[in-house]
Amino acid sequence: MIDFIKIKITDETLINEVWNNNILVYEGKSEKRFDDEIKELVTKSYKNLYFTKYQNRLEIKGSIHCYFNDEPHNANDFYISDCIDTIIEIKTIFSLDLNKCYLINLEYGVNINPNILVSDLILNIIYHEKRPFNRPKNFDYKIAGNEAYKQIKAYDKSVQFPNHCNNTFRFEVKTKQAKFIHSLGLFTLQNLTDMNYYNALINSLLNEWENILLFDKSKTIDDKFFNTNFWEDILKNGNRNKFNNQKKTYYNKLGAENLHTKIKRQIERKAQLLKSVQIPTTINLETAQYRISL
Repeated sequence: MIDFIKIKITDETLINEVWNNNILVYEGKSEKRFDDEIKELVTKSYKNLYFTKYQNRLEIKGSIHCYFNDEPHNANDFYISDCIDTIIEIKTIFSLDLNKCYLINLEYGVNINPNILVSDLILNIIYHEKRPFNRPKNFDYKIAGNEAYKQIKAYDKSVQFPNHCNNTFRFEVKTKQAKFIHSLGLFTLQNLTDMNYYNALINSLLNEWENILLFDKSKTIDDKFFNTNFWEDILKNGNRNKFNNQKKTYYNKLGAENLHTKIKRQIERKAQLLKSVQIPTTINLETAQYRISL
């Protein structure tokens, strides 16, 4: 469920113990301006994690999903139990006090296999709250949100990693400030070793999907609801509540069994599956369980 993490350590003793671990590989130096003064930063790495030493802190960042896979892909399911085991492994290797490893940024989400082409699904994801989705990259990928606070990502994981998955949709929250993580009750890596804290991430993911405007063109309703100009005009000329009211009207017209609701159900079920203990099998459990219900 969790992919990218970024943490900081400010305890000087712990910084030195981690930094002087012989397992770290030197990556290089860089310069950054702090208060009109240029400071030198040094970066080391271990597997998919990067350790950067600042004047007053040590930052560690990277995909713990890729770390777990021991290869640069995150196309498979990353069970919460695997995530916890990975954090504990990193703790052991670097003698970390997890209560002193403060969370700065997180990326968390799920992979699902919808009953429609993921490329079509992404094409019809239009808004998150009142912010339009944009395509900043070449493969099927969209992102929306406040770049300084939180972003919502929707993309085709099977285009990114075609050798590892097929028609796989990734829905993900990318935090940009610790303030948002704190609002979920998460403060340190220690929190991420407790299964109970992941409920907040699951609820957050579902809430963010609830804020998505998704065109469901399989339904026969007034064409205006599938016109981006209609929604842009509401944002430009309507009052502050008109957009949300029209979105409720739109989903009511689609009926209970609309595409947005079906995808939400898949996200919820996959998240609950990831809370369970992984059972080694060659059967695609998600496909077997979820496609029946759609």
